[in-house]
Amino acid sequence: MVRLTFYYKPGCWLCDMAEEMLNGLMGKYEIEVNKIDITSNDALYELYRFDIPVFEFKDGSTLHGRIKKKDLLKKLEENSDN
Repeated sequence: MVRLTFYYKPGCWLCDMAEEMLNGLMGKYEIEVNKIDITSNDALYELYRFDIPVFEFKDGSTLHGRIKKKDLLKKLEENSDN
């Protein structure tokens, strides 16, 4: 199981693309996603508004912006409990 937090903003096309990529990998990996809308919290908005989408993994590492599939696959492997 891979647990990650997905910081996004509604209407963000990069966020939509990142979510589609993540959903496409859910057959290969068991992924639990905590999805957080940064517009619901002023502090999160200030922190991530120029970086979204952001995937934050249990080891504290992140992927953000234009996320590449190869980078996401590497992080999923590194953070898998299997």
